[in-house]
Formats: sequence, C-alpha cells, structure tokens
Amino acid sequence: MGVLEKAIRASGGLDLWRLTRRFTVHMSITGDLCGTKCSNAKLKELVVEGSTHVQELEMIGFARADIRALYRRDWVALEGPDTHDSMKRAASPEEFQRGLQAVNWDELQLAHYCGYLIWNYIAVPFILADPDFETKELRRTVAPGESLRRLQVVFPARVVTHAPIQTFHFDREGLLRRLDYRAPHADHVPITQTYSGHQRFSGILVPTLCRLSAIGADAVPAGKSTLLDVEIFDVNFA
Repeated sequence: MGVLEKAIRASGGLDLWRLTRRFTVHMSITGDLCGTKCSNAKLKELVVEGSTHVQELEMIGFARADIRALYRRDWVALEGPDTHDSMKRAASPEEFQRGLQAVNWDELQLAHYCGYLIWNYIAVPFILADPDFETKELRRTVAPGESLRRLQVVFPARVVTHAPIQTFHFDREGLLRRLDYRAPHADHVPITQTYSGHQRFSGILVPTLCRLSAIGADAVPAGKSTLLDVEIFDVNFA
C-alpha cells in the first residue's frame, strides 16, 4: 500500500473526510515565534471554527478573549466586541507571504500565519490526495526506534501553506510524525514540525501535539527552545 493511501486510511478515510464541512478546534499556540515576531500575541486559549474544504476560518480569543480573527487566503481581519473596532487587510497570498519576511509582525500578519498553519494542520493528509498535488515517495529514514516512510509533496498555488515543497514522514501505522520544509518567511531556514498525541475525533485522527523547530546541520532540531508549540484539546467535525 502506498504511503499516502495508508496515511489517509489511518486518519479516517476520504469518504468520511468528504462528508465533513466544518470543524471546531479548542487549542493553544505558544513559543518563541509568537513572542519575537508579534509581542502582542496571546494565543493560549483559542477556539477555531473553519471549513474543511476551503481555506477560511475564524479564531476566537485571538490576542484577547474578546477579539476574533477572520482568515481567508487573500484577506484577514480582527474584530472586537464593538463592530466599529476592527482592522482589515486584503492582499494576494504572495503579498501576505512577502510581508511575513519582516522582522516584526503586526496582529494581521500573525492572523494570516496562524490561519494557514491551523488549516493545513487539520486538512492534512486528506488534501494531499487532491489531483493537483504532486507526490513522490522517498527513501525511508530511520528515527529512534523505527523507520519512517517519507512523502515529498509539491503543493498547488491555490493552497496557502508553509512552503511549495514539503516532506512528510509517516510511521508504520500511517500516522504523521514529522514535516520538513524551508520557510520562505524565515530566509528559507529548514523547519521541522514533529507530531504526537494522536487522538480520534468524530472518526478522524488528529495529532494533538505539534512542535516547530529549526533544523540543524545534522538534520535534527537545533537548540533547546522551540519556535512554536501547538496543543489541541478538542476537535469537532460536522
């Protein structure tokens, strides 16, 4: 069985995924990236609602408990309890991505980054089966205690994501354990995302813990600090 087919089957299968339309996630995002890029970031208590098939979502509790962020691939907004208290920005995905190369981000840039980070998190591995994705299985790698199957993926331009080319690592059960890419917003520094704590929600398997780290010359996470820690407390698919 191919690595992508096995991963999708382990995660609940395409038939179940295609029946879903919406998701709601209670989650936390912490780490050095938020603190250094945007000092106003306080993302420890987020409720995120979004579409499973279109890149759009809202993040409730963004920066403050009474603030929500709205994300679309070409538009972001922050809204407070007063409808007049809002900020909006429209730009192409390419313009948003170039803006992330800045040393410091404003809250709208952070909302764009978190928007596509969360949407990709929820939609993988299912979206990788779409016909405009290019996939290629690579030679296995050996992780502590097990061999991981690697899948190189070229994303279509329609999907806002971390990088055009990404490498996914799956264990023998088909669970996603690692993702590697070069981050365009960080001078193409190699980044790894490691996944654990897989749990099934509404029949769909989701890793509840994810850690983002820079990769050192020896292809392992560099340094003691992490760029981001993502923790998912609960997910509902409908």
